[in-house]
Amino acid sequence: MFVSQYRAALIVAVVLYAVATGTDGRYVKNTETRIKDYVLGHPNYSFTARPALNDDDTVDVRMAFSIYAMLDLNERDQVLTAASWMKLEWRDYRLQWDAAEFGGIEFVNMHIDEIWTPKIFLSNALDHGGLNVVSSERGSIILQSDGIASLGTPLVLETQCPIFIRYFPFDMQACPIQLVPENFIEERIRLSTNDMLDGSMIGSREWSLVNVTNTYSTVTYTDYSPLIPVGNTSLAVFCLVIQRIPSHYIRTLWIPSTVLCLMTFVTFLAPPDSGERISLGVSMVLGLTVFQLLIADILPAASLEPPILSTYLSVNFIMACLAIPVSLINVNIAFGDSRVFVLRYPPTRRLFLEHLPRMSGIPTYSQRIGCLGKDKDKVEQVPKDVEHTEENMGKNVIPVTKPLKPMEDCISKVEKTKTELRTVALVMDRLAIVLFLTAFLVFLFYTILMFTKNRGVPSDVSEFCGFNPV
Repeated sequence: MFVSQYRAALIVAVVLYAVATGTDGRYVKNTETRIKDYVLGHPNYSFTARPALNDDDTVDVRMAFSIYAMLDLNERDQVLTAASWMKLEWRDYRLQWDAAEFGGIEFVNMHIDEIWTPKIFLSNALDHGGLNVVSSERGSIILQSDGIASLGTPLVLETQCPIFIRYFPFDMQACPIQLVPENFIEERIRLSTNDMLDGSMIGSREWSLVNVTNTYSTVTYTDYSPLIPVGNTSLAVFCLVIQRIPSHYIRTLWIPSTVLCLMTFVTFLAPPDSGERISLGVSMVLGLTVFQLLIADILPAASLEPPILSTYLSVNFIMACLAIPVSLINVNIAFGDSRVFVLRYPPTRRLFLEHLPRMSGIPTYSQRIGCLGKDKDKVEQVPKDVEHTEENMGKNVIPVTKPLKPMEDCISKVEKTKTELRTVALVMDRLAIVLFLTAFLVFLFYTILMFTKNRGVPSDVSEFCGFNPV
């Protein structure tokens, strides 16, 4: 009897304690829970209303940004994909407490859906998932006793990045990340930017991080709403400034294309009767065509200014194509059966048969004729007064050697014409290689001079991003 009464009294005591403490008896409220109940338990608190004492007060939201990995930069579609960390900070006067009354605790963790958070989205985002920066699925809020709330959230951004490829592959790009408050004019919410958060970007094989700049400004929209004809919206801009690493493109694109173009000019050193001369030039042209296709696959289809490297490859391609018909003309001259027009006039004849061969280091026409006449330097002739009769057949008759004729008289007219044409063809080959090499070197130095004018990011982009161009 006494035991049952004791049990009943104990049960009543537990129930009364649970009612007094507001729990079911299994848990006891810790200090962090009591702080949340204190700051959120006011009947007038609403997490949908912005934290402003007066209607005219502006809520300042400070932003900091850090890039820790650049996942991809699609230059053809002009899309940047990067992994980043965003930090937002603002003050909510309604969420303050005296730390001394709560065991000295000065901060607690809050869920994003528990208190008011700024609705900020990316204005240049290309996917609907990246529009809203603040999401309940990622990040948490650290609330301090003075009402300052700090929200840190990871982001995988996919934003539009205008690509300027004038100085490819020595170009520098600035990819802006634009953030604006959702449906709030500047008089209600103002965004400001802080310095970049501490951290380093994971290295990329193609790009190196130069800087991350930040700026904020005011953007004016007309016809903002029916009640607001002109609305001023706060805009925060973070710019990822990156520099391309050009070594890969120099090794795989610039140097091979230059060597192919030079190899096309070297075909002029082959003899005109070489059967592989034309086929070698055509092979070089096909190689340059492949490099043109590689450039077309990498760079954007539309650009304000064509890349210097693309112009360089196009000029090399044109010169290589011109070298083939010039080589065909020289081969046709070498194996022609009639004299070319330069041999019809004595001045040009002496120029192409004597002077130019001597200057270009090839045998002159006179030297070639001398080589052909070595086997005919002596002509033995039997005298006419010695008759081949039966009486003289057995006698040793010594023929009389008459004086030699001029060497050119010992060579047929056909051989002379072939020698002249071959000499002219070799001279034309040397002239062609000198002209093509001169044009190539002049354009090469001009291309290098154009690259020296590279000043990094265009001035209009640098001004928008808030930094001075290089």
